[in-house]
Amino acid sequence: MLEGIGSHRRYLLAIICVGCFLRVLSLLNTCAIEIDGVEYAKVAEALVGGRFGEALSNVFSPGYPLFVGLLHLLVPDIELSGRLISLVFGTLLIWLSFVLGKRVFKDDNKAVLLSFLVAFHPLLVTYSGKVLSESVATFFFCLTIFLFYVSWQENRRVLLGLAGFCLVLTYLTRPEYLVYYGPLILLLLASKRLSDSLILLLPLCVIGSLYALYLHDRTGLWMVSNKATLSPFVSLSTFFVNIPLVVFCFLMAISPLFVLLTGLGFAKITYSYRNLLLMVVVFHILSLAFISHSTKRYSVELIPLCLIGAVEGFYIITQYAARSFNHRLVRLVMICIIVVTSVLLGYPPMHADRALQKQAGLFLLSYDPGSTIAARLPLAAFYGKGKNVNLLTEMSVRNGQSQLQTMLAEKRVRYMVVDEKTKSQLPFLCDYLSETKMIWSTGDTSTFVSIYRIP
Repeated sequence: MLEGIGSHRRYLLAIICVGCFLRVLSLLNTCAIEIDGVEYAKVAEALVGGRFGEALSNVFSPGYPLFVGLLHLLVPDIELSGRLISLVFGTLLIWLSFVLGKRVFKDDNKAVLLSFLVAFHPLLVTYSGKVLSESVATFFFCLTIFLFYVSWQENRRVLLGLAGFCLVLTYLTRPEYLVYYGPLILLLLASKRLSDSLILLLPLCVIGSLYALYLHDRTGLWMVSNKATLSPFVSLSTFFVNIPLVVFCFLMAISPLFVLLTGLGFAKITYSYRNLLLMVVVFHILSLAFISHSTKRYSVELIPLCLIGAVEGFYIITQYAARSFNHRLVRLVMICIIVVTSVLLGYPPMHADRALQKQAGLFLLSYDPGSTIAARLPLAAFYGKGKNVNLLTEMSVRNGQSQLQTMLAEKRVRYMVVDEKTKSQLPFLCDYLSETKMIWSTGDTSTFVSIYRIP
Protein backbone atom coordinates (compact mmCIF):
# COMPACT_ATOMS: atom_id res chain seq x y z
CA MET A 1 0.00 0.00 0.00
CA LEU A 2 2.75 2.42 0.99
CA GLU A 3 6.41 2.16 0.11
CA GLY A 4 9.36 2.79 2.44
CA ILE A 5 9.80 4.13 5.96
CA GLY A 6 9.86 7.70 4.71
CA SER A 7 6.49 7.24 3.01
CA HIS A 8 4.91 5.96 6.21
CA ARG A 9 6.18 8.96 8.13
CA ARG A 10 4.95 11.39 5.50
CA TYR A 11 1.52 9.76 5.41
CA LEU A 12 1.32 9.76 9.21
CA LEU A 13 2.30 13.44 9.37
CA ALA A 14 -0.32 14.29 6.74
CA ILE A 15 -2.99 12.32 8.64
CA ILE A 16 -2.09 14.06 11.91
CA CYS A 17 -2.33 17.47 10.22
CA VAL A 18 -5.71 16.67 8.66
CA GLY A 19 -6.96 15.18 11.92
CA CYS A 20 -5.84 18.27 13.82
CA PHE A 21 -7.60 20.48 11.25
CA LEU A 22 -10.86 18.54 11.69
CA ARG A 23 -10.56 18.90 15.47
CA VAL A 24 -9.97 22.64 15.17
CA LEU A 25 -13.13 22.89 13.05
CA SER A 26 -15.01 20.97 15.74
CA LEU A 27 -13.65 23.36 18.36
CA LEU A 28 -14.77 26.38 16.35
CA ASN A 29 -18.19 24.81 15.74
CA THR A 30 -19.11 24.90 19.44
CA CYS A 31 -21.55 27.58 20.55
CA ALA A 32 -21.06 27.47 24.33
CA ILE A 33 -19.23 25.58 27.04
CA GLU A 34 -20.60 22.13 27.88
CA ILE A 35 -22.69 21.74 31.05
CA ASP A 36 -20.12 19.46 32.70
CA GLY A 37 -17.45 21.77 31.34
CA VAL A 38 -18.64 24.49 33.72
CA GLU A 39 -17.74 22.25 36.66
CA TYR A 40 -14.41 21.27 35.12
CA ALA A 41 -13.62 24.98 34.70
CA LYS A 42 -14.44 25.63 38.36
CA VAL A 43 -12.13 22.82 39.48
CA ALA A 44 -9.34 24.08 37.20
CA GLU A 45 -9.61 27.63 38.57
CA ALA A 46 -9.63 26.30 42.14
CA LEU A 47 -6.50 24.20 41.50
CA VAL A 48 -4.44 27.04 40.04
CA GLY A 49 -5.78 29.34 42.75
CA GLY A 50 -4.44 27.03 45.45
CA ARG A 51 -7.92 26.16 46.74
CA PHE A 52 -7.26 22.42 46.73
CA GLY A 53 -10.00 21.54 49.20
CA GLU A 54 -12.59 23.22 46.98
CA ALA A 55 -11.19 21.52 43.88
CA LEU A 56 -11.15 18.02 45.36
CA SER A 57 -14.61 18.46 46.88
CA ASN A 58 -16.19 18.74 43.42
CA VAL A 59 -17.99 15.69 42.03
CA PHE A 60 -15.67 15.73 39.01
CA SER A 61 -12.20 14.20 39.27
CA PRO A 62 -9.17 16.53 39.18
CA GLY A 63 -7.11 14.93 36.38
CA TYR A 64 -8.46 16.83 33.37
CA PRO A 65 -8.93 20.14 35.26
CA LEU A 66 -5.28 19.99 36.35
CA PHE A 67 -4.12 20.14 32.72
CA VAL A 68 -6.67 22.87 32.00
CA GLY A 69 -5.52 24.87 35.01
CA LEU A 70 -1.86 24.65 34.03
CA LEU A 71 -2.63 25.90 30.51
CA HIS A 72 -4.86 28.59 32.04
CA LEU A 73 -1.70 30.12 33.52
CA LEU A 74 -0.77 30.97 29.92
CA VAL A 75 -4.22 31.32 28.32
CA PRO A 76 -6.51 33.78 30.16
CA ASP A 77 -9.76 32.26 28.85
CA ILE A 78 -10.53 29.15 30.94
CA GLU A 79 -12.97 27.80 28.34
CA LEU A 80 -10.40 28.09 25.56
CA SER A 81 -7.83 26.40 27.82
CA GLY A 82 -10.17 23.43 28.24
CA ARG A 83 -10.80 23.14 24.52
CA LEU A 84 -7.10 23.39 23.67
CA ILE A 85 -6.21 20.62 26.13
CA SER A 86 -8.82 18.37 24.48
CA LEU A 87 -7.47 19.35 21.06
CA VAL A 88 -3.87 18.51 21.97
CA PHE A 89 -4.65 15.11 23.49
CA GLY A 90 -7.11 14.30 20.70
CA THR A 91 -4.39 14.98 18.14
CA LEU A 92 -1.77 13.02 20.11
CA LEU A 93 -4.18 10.08 20.06
CA ILE A 94 -3.71 9.85 16.28
CA TRP A 95 0.03 9.35 16.75
CA LEU A 96 -0.51 6.90 19.63
CA SER A 97 -2.87 4.82 17.49
CA PHE A 98 -0.11 4.45 14.89
CA VAL A 99 2.31 3.26 17.58
CA LEU A 100 -0.28 0.81 18.93
CA GLY A 101 -1.13 -0.44 15.44
CA LYS A 102 2.52 -0.93 14.58
CA ARG A 103 2.93 -3.14 17.64
CA VAL A 104 -0.27 -5.18 17.12
CA PHE A 105 -0.15 -5.55 13.32
CA LYS A 106 3.64 -5.53 12.86
CA ASP A 107 2.72 -3.83 9.59
CA ASP A 108 3.27 -0.12 8.97
CA ASN A 109 0.59 0.02 6.28
CA LYS A 110 -2.10 -1.17 8.68
CA ALA A 111 -0.76 1.11 11.42
CA VAL A 112 -1.11 4.12 9.12
CA LEU A 113 -4.66 3.05 8.25
CA LEU A 114 -5.51 2.78 11.96
CA SER A 115 -4.26 6.33 12.55
CA PHE A 116 -6.38 7.44 9.59
CA LEU A 117 -9.53 5.87 11.07
CA VAL A 118 -8.82 7.49 14.45
CA ALA A 119 -8.21 10.85 12.79
CA PHE A 120 -11.60 10.77 11.05
CA HIS A 121 -13.77 9.00 13.62
CA PRO A 122 -16.71 11.38 14.28
CA LEU A 123 -16.90 10.99 18.07
CA LEU A 124 -13.14 11.28 18.52
CA VAL A 125 -13.21 14.46 16.43
CA THR A 126 -16.18 15.87 18.35
CA TYR A 127 -14.76 15.31 21.84
CA SER A 128 -11.41 16.79 20.82
CA GLY A 129 -13.04 20.21 20.81
CA LYS A 130 -15.11 20.08 24.00
CA VAL A 131 -14.43 21.14 27.58
CA LEU A 132 -14.84 17.55 28.70
CA SER A 133 -12.46 14.89 29.98
CA GLU A 134 -13.03 12.31 27.21
CA SER A 135 -10.07 13.33 25.05
CA VAL A 136 -7.54 13.24 27.89
CA ALA A 137 -8.98 10.06 29.43
CA THR A 138 -9.03 8.25 26.07
CA PHE A 139 -5.40 9.13 25.39
CA PHE A 140 -4.16 7.91 28.77
CA PHE A 141 -6.31 4.77 28.61
CA CYS A 142 -5.02 3.84 25.15
CA LEU A 143 -1.48 4.55 26.36
CA THR A 144 -2.17 2.22 29.30
CA ILE A 145 -3.34 -0.56 26.98
CA PHE A 146 -0.33 -0.09 24.68
CA LEU A 147 2.17 -0.22 27.56
CA PHE A 148 0.39 -3.16 29.15
CA TYR A 149 0.23 -5.08 25.87
CA VAL A 150 3.96 -4.66 25.22
CA SER A 151 4.90 -5.56 28.81
CA TRP A 152 2.50 -8.52 28.80
CA GLN A 153 3.97 -9.90 25.58
CA GLU A 154 7.64 -9.16 26.33
CA ASN A 155 7.67 -9.43 30.14
CA ARG A 156 9.00 -5.87 30.59
CA ARG A 157 8.21 -4.83 34.14
CA VAL A 158 9.23 -1.19 33.75
CA LEU A 159 6.58 -0.75 31.07
CA LEU A 160 4.09 -2.57 33.29
CA GLY A 161 4.75 -0.07 36.07
CA LEU A 162 4.27 2.78 33.59
CA ALA A 163 1.00 1.18 32.47
CA GLY A 164 -0.15 1.16 36.09
CA PHE A 165 0.82 4.82 36.47
CA CYS A 166 -1.05 5.80 33.29
CA LEU A 167 -4.13 3.91 34.48
CA VAL A 168 -4.01 5.88 37.75
CA LEU A 169 -3.92 9.10 35.71
CA THR A 170 -6.91 7.80 33.76
CA TYR A 171 -8.72 7.00 37.02
CA LEU A 172 -8.01 10.51 38.33
CA THR A 173 -9.49 11.84 35.09
CA ARG A 174 -12.54 9.57 35.00
CA PRO A 175 -13.11 7.36 38.09
CA GLU A 176 -14.99 4.72 36.06
CA TYR A 177 -11.66 3.57 34.62
CA LEU A 178 -10.76 1.95 37.94
CA VAL A 179 -12.71 -1.11 36.75
CA TYR A 180 -10.10 -1.82 34.06
CA TYR A 181 -7.64 -3.04 36.64
CA GLY A 182 -9.85 -6.14 36.64
CA PRO A 183 -9.18 -7.49 33.12
CA LEU A 184 -5.51 -6.53 33.18
CA ILE A 185 -4.85 -8.31 36.47
CA LEU A 186 -6.83 -11.37 35.35
CA LEU A 187 -4.69 -11.65 32.22
CA LEU A 188 -1.52 -11.44 34.32
CA LEU A 189 -2.79 -14.04 36.77
CA ALA A 190 -3.76 -16.32 33.89
CA SER A 191 -0.11 -16.12 32.82
CA LYS A 192 0.95 -16.99 36.41
CA ARG A 193 2.53 -13.56 36.94
CA LEU A 194 1.39 -12.65 40.44
CA SER A 195 4.33 -10.35 41.14
CA ASP A 196 3.59 -8.44 37.93
CA SER A 197 0.03 -7.89 39.15
CA LEU A 198 1.46 -6.20 42.24
CA ILE A 199 3.66 -3.99 40.05
CA LEU A 200 0.59 -2.92 38.07
CA LEU A 201 -1.27 -2.11 41.30
CA LEU A 202 1.61 -0.26 42.99
CA PRO A 203 0.90 3.22 41.50
CA LEU A 204 -2.76 2.86 42.48
CA CYS A 205 -1.83 1.88 46.04
CA VAL A 206 0.41 4.94 46.37
CA ILE A 207 -1.43 7.67 44.46
CA GLY A 208 -5.00 6.39 44.32
CA SER A 209 -5.08 5.56 48.01
CA LEU A 210 -4.15 9.14 48.93
CA TYR A 211 -7.12 10.39 46.91
CA ALA A 212 -9.43 7.79 48.49
CA LEU A 213 -8.18 8.74 51.99
CA TYR A 214 -9.00 12.38 51.29
CA LEU A 215 -12.52 11.48 50.13
CA HIS A 216 -13.00 9.36 53.26
CA ASP A 217 -11.81 12.19 55.48
CA ARG A 218 -14.22 14.61 53.79
CA THR A 219 -17.29 12.37 53.53
CA GLY A 220 -16.74 9.60 56.07
CA LEU A 221 -17.30 7.08 53.25
CA TRP A 222 -14.87 4.81 51.44
CA MET A 223 -15.40 5.54 47.75
CA VAL A 224 -13.33 5.99 44.60
CA SER A 225 -14.87 9.32 43.58
CA ASN A 226 -17.30 12.03 44.65
CA LYS A 227 -19.38 10.88 41.67
CA ALA A 228 -20.36 7.82 43.70
CA THR A 229 -22.73 10.05 45.67
CA LEU A 230 -24.56 10.95 42.43
CA SER A 231 -24.50 7.60 40.58
CA PRO A 232 -25.29 4.80 43.02
CA PHE A 233 -25.36 1.22 41.80
CA VAL A 234 -28.66 -0.17 40.52
CA SER A 235 -30.39 -3.36 41.63
CA LEU A 236 -29.45 -6.72 40.13
CA SER A 237 -32.66 -6.89 38.07
CA THR A 238 -32.01 -3.43 36.63
CA PHE A 239 -28.43 -4.47 35.89
CA PHE A 240 -29.61 -7.22 33.52
CA VAL A 241 -32.09 -4.84 31.89
CA ASN A 242 -29.32 -2.28 31.36
CA ILE A 243 -26.94 -4.64 29.55
CA PRO A 244 -28.65 -4.44 26.10
CA LEU A 245 -28.82 -0.63 26.39
CA VAL A 246 -25.12 -0.41 27.25
CA VAL A 247 -24.25 -2.70 24.33
CA PHE A 248 -26.34 -0.54 21.98
CA CYS A 249 -24.65 2.68 23.17
CA PHE A 250 -21.26 1.01 22.82
CA LEU A 251 -21.97 -0.01 19.22
CA MET A 252 -23.31 3.45 18.37
CA ALA A 253 -20.15 4.99 19.81
CA ILE A 254 -18.03 2.82 17.53
CA SER A 255 -20.33 3.97 14.64
CA PRO A 256 -22.31 1.61 12.36
CA LEU A 257 -19.77 1.67 9.52
CA PHE A 258 -16.87 0.87 11.82
CA VAL A 259 -18.92 -1.79 13.65
CA LEU A 260 -19.41 -3.52 10.29
CA LEU A 261 -15.70 -3.35 9.50
CA THR A 262 -14.73 -4.48 13.01
CA GLY A 263 -17.15 -7.41 12.85
CA LEU A 264 -15.65 -8.54 9.56
CA GLY A 265 -12.08 -8.26 10.76
CA PHE A 266 -12.39 -9.35 14.38
CA ALA A 267 -11.31 -12.94 13.76
CA LYS A 268 -8.19 -11.70 11.96
CA ILE A 269 -6.93 -9.73 14.97
CA THR A 270 -3.83 -11.11 16.69
CA TYR A 271 -4.91 -13.71 19.26
CA SER A 272 -3.28 -12.03 22.27
CA TYR A 273 -4.68 -8.58 21.49
CA ARG A 274 -8.11 -10.04 20.74
CA ASN A 275 -8.21 -11.62 24.20
CA LEU A 276 -7.16 -8.35 25.81
CA LEU A 277 -9.80 -6.39 23.88
CA LEU A 278 -12.55 -8.88 24.72
CA MET A 279 -11.74 -8.71 28.43
CA VAL A 280 -11.73 -4.91 28.40
CA VAL A 281 -15.03 -4.67 26.49
CA VAL A 282 -16.77 -7.19 28.76
CA PHE A 283 -15.69 -5.34 31.90
CA HIS A 284 -16.75 -2.07 30.28
CA ILE A 285 -20.26 -3.30 29.51
CA LEU A 286 -20.81 -4.98 32.87
CA SER A 287 -19.54 -2.00 34.87
CA LEU A 288 -21.73 0.49 32.99
CA ALA A 289 -24.78 -1.74 33.43
CA PHE A 290 -24.45 -1.24 37.18
CA ILE A 291 -25.15 2.52 36.93
CA SER A 292 -28.46 4.16 36.20
CA HIS A 293 -27.87 5.33 32.61
CA SER A 294 -25.54 5.03 29.64
CA THR A 295 -24.70 7.11 26.56
CA LYS A 296 -22.28 6.95 23.65
CA ARG A 297 -20.02 9.29 25.59
CA TYR A 298 -19.20 6.56 28.11
CA SER A 299 -17.67 4.33 25.42
CA VAL A 300 -15.37 6.82 23.69
CA GLU A 301 -12.21 5.35 25.27
CA LEU A 302 -12.77 2.00 23.54
CA ILE A 303 -13.08 3.40 20.02
CA PRO A 304 -9.35 3.44 19.08
CA LEU A 305 -8.86 -0.03 20.56
CA CYS A 306 -11.78 -1.50 18.58
CA LEU A 307 -10.70 0.14 15.33
CA ILE A 308 -7.90 -2.45 15.19
CA GLY A 309 -10.64 -4.81 13.99
CA ALA A 310 -11.93 -2.21 11.52
CA VAL A 311 -8.50 -2.11 9.86
CA GLU A 312 -8.59 -5.87 9.35
CA GLY A 313 -12.15 -5.59 8.03
CA PHE A 314 -11.05 -2.88 5.59
CA TYR A 315 -8.38 -5.19 4.19
CA ILE A 316 -10.81 -8.11 3.90
CA ILE A 317 -13.31 -6.03 1.88
CA THR A 318 -10.71 -4.45 -0.39
CA GLN A 319 -8.99 -7.77 -1.08
CA TYR A 320 -12.32 -9.40 -1.93
CA ALA A 321 -13.48 -6.52 -4.14
CA ALA A 322 -10.11 -6.37 -5.88
CA ARG A 323 -10.92 -9.71 -7.52
CA SER A 324 -13.36 -7.89 -9.80
CA PHE A 325 -12.19 -4.27 -9.71
CA ASN A 326 -8.97 -2.30 -9.71
CA HIS A 327 -7.24 -2.70 -6.33
CA ARG A 328 -6.33 0.98 -5.89
CA LEU A 329 -9.77 2.13 -7.01
CA VAL A 330 -11.44 -0.11 -4.42
CA ARG A 331 -9.29 1.30 -1.62
CA LEU A 332 -9.91 4.85 -2.79
CA VAL A 333 -13.68 4.29 -2.78
CA MET A 334 -13.52 2.76 0.70
CA ILE A 335 -11.49 5.68 2.03
CA CYS A 336 -13.91 8.18 0.46
CA ILE A 337 -16.87 6.42 2.10
CA ILE A 338 -15.13 6.57 5.49
CA VAL A 339 -14.24 10.25 5.08
CA VAL A 340 -17.70 11.34 3.92
CA THR A 341 -19.50 9.31 6.59
CA SER A 342 -17.21 10.55 9.35
CA VAL A 343 -17.42 14.20 8.35
CA LEU A 344 -21.22 14.12 8.11
CA LEU A 345 -21.54 12.46 11.53
CA GLY A 346 -18.78 14.54 13.11
CA TYR A 347 -20.69 17.81 13.25
CA PRO A 348 -23.70 17.48 15.54
CA PRO A 349 -26.30 20.27 15.40
CA MET A 350 -25.58 23.30 17.55
CA HIS A 351 -27.71 23.84 20.66
CA ALA A 352 -29.53 27.10 19.94
CA ASP A 353 -30.75 27.39 23.53
CA ARG A 354 -27.20 27.19 24.88
CA ALA A 355 -26.02 29.89 22.49
CA LEU A 356 -28.79 32.15 23.81
CA GLN A 357 -27.85 31.28 27.40
CA LYS A 358 -24.29 32.34 26.59
CA GLN A 359 -25.56 35.67 25.24
CA ALA A 360 -27.49 36.19 28.46
CA GLY A 361 -24.35 35.52 30.49
CA LEU A 362 -22.28 37.94 28.44
CA PHE A 363 -24.96 40.60 28.91
CA LEU A 364 -24.88 40.11 32.68
CA LEU A 365 -21.08 40.23 32.60
CA SER A 366 -21.27 43.79 31.29
CA TYR A 367 -24.43 44.73 33.21
CA ASP A 368 -23.77 43.32 36.70
CA PRO A 369 -20.83 40.88 36.89
CA GLY A 370 -20.53 38.49 39.81
CA SER A 371 -24.22 38.45 40.70
CA THR A 372 -26.25 35.44 41.85
CA ILE A 373 -28.32 34.02 38.98
CA ALA A 374 -31.16 31.50 39.08
CA ALA A 375 -31.47 29.52 35.85
CA ARG A 376 -32.14 26.10 34.36
CA LEU A 377 -28.57 25.86 33.06
CA PRO A 378 -25.33 27.17 34.64
CA LEU A 379 -24.16 28.85 31.42
CA ALA A 380 -25.40 32.36 32.17
CA ALA A 381 -23.68 32.33 35.56
CA PHE A 382 -20.47 30.96 33.99
CA TYR A 383 -20.23 33.65 31.33
CA GLY A 384 -21.49 36.32 33.72
CA LYS A 385 -18.80 35.39 36.29
CA GLY A 386 -21.56 34.93 38.85
CA LYS A 387 -22.93 32.31 41.21
CA ASN A 388 -25.43 29.83 39.81
CA VAL A 389 -28.60 28.64 41.52
CA ASN A 390 -30.22 25.71 39.72
CA LEU A 391 -33.81 26.84 39.45
CA LEU A 392 -35.30 23.43 38.60
CA THR A 393 -33.38 21.60 41.32
CA GLU A 394 -34.36 24.11 43.99
CA MET A 395 -38.03 24.06 42.96
CA SER A 396 -38.17 20.26 42.77
CA VAL A 397 -38.69 20.23 46.55
CA ARG A 398 -40.85 23.36 46.55
CA ASN A 399 -44.00 24.39 44.74
CA GLY A 400 -45.91 27.58 44.08
CA GLN A 401 -45.14 31.25 43.76
CA SER A 402 -44.71 31.94 47.48
CA GLN A 403 -42.10 29.18 47.91
CA LEU A 404 -40.32 30.46 44.81
CA GLN A 405 -40.08 33.91 46.37
CA THR A 406 -38.79 32.40 49.61
CA MET A 407 -36.10 30.44 47.76
CA LEU A 408 -34.98 33.49 45.78
CA ALA A 409 -34.68 35.50 48.98
CA GLU A 410 -32.76 32.76 50.82
CA LYS A 411 -30.30 32.35 47.96
CA ARG A 412 -30.03 36.15 47.47
CA VAL A 413 -30.79 35.80 43.78
CA ARG A 414 -30.55 39.07 41.83
CA TYR A 415 -31.46 37.82 38.36
CA MET A 416 -33.49 34.98 36.89
CA VAL A 417 -32.69 33.61 33.43
CA VAL A 418 -35.78 32.02 31.90
CA ASP A 419 -36.23 30.05 28.68
CA GLU A 420 -39.14 28.16 27.13
CA LYS A 421 -38.20 24.91 28.91
CA THR A 422 -38.14 26.62 32.29
CA LYS A 423 -41.64 27.99 31.77
CA SER A 424 -43.00 24.63 30.64
CA GLN A 425 -41.57 22.83 33.68
CA LEU A 426 -42.59 25.51 36.19
CA PRO A 427 -46.12 26.60 35.15
CA PHE A 428 -46.59 28.92 38.15
CA LEU A 429 -43.57 30.93 37.01
CA CYS A 430 -45.63 32.95 34.51
CA ASP A 431 -47.70 34.60 37.25
CA TYR A 432 -44.57 35.56 39.16
CA LEU A 433 -42.80 36.93 36.08
CA SER A 434 -45.80 39.07 35.11
CA GLU A 435 -44.97 41.25 38.12
CA THR A 436 -41.18 41.16 37.59
CA LYS A 437 -39.16 43.51 35.39
CA MET A 438 -37.58 42.03 32.26
CA ILE A 439 -34.23 43.68 31.50
CA TRP A 440 -33.10 41.65 28.48
CA SER A 441 -34.49 39.13 26.01
CA THR A 442 -33.48 37.40 22.79
CA GLY A 443 -34.77 34.66 20.48
CA ASP A 444 -38.25 34.00 19.14
CA THR A 445 -41.48 32.47 20.42
CA SER A 446 -40.20 28.89 20.13
CA THR A 447 -36.67 29.36 21.50
CA PHE A 448 -35.91 32.33 23.71
CA VAL A 449 -34.02 33.47 26.78
CA SER A 450 -35.08 36.36 29.01
CA ILE A 451 -33.48 37.95 32.06
CA TYR A 452 -35.58 39.27 34.94
CA ARG A 453 -34.37 41.44 37.79
CA ILE A 454 -35.52 40.01 41.15
CA PRO A 455 -36.97 42.76 43.38
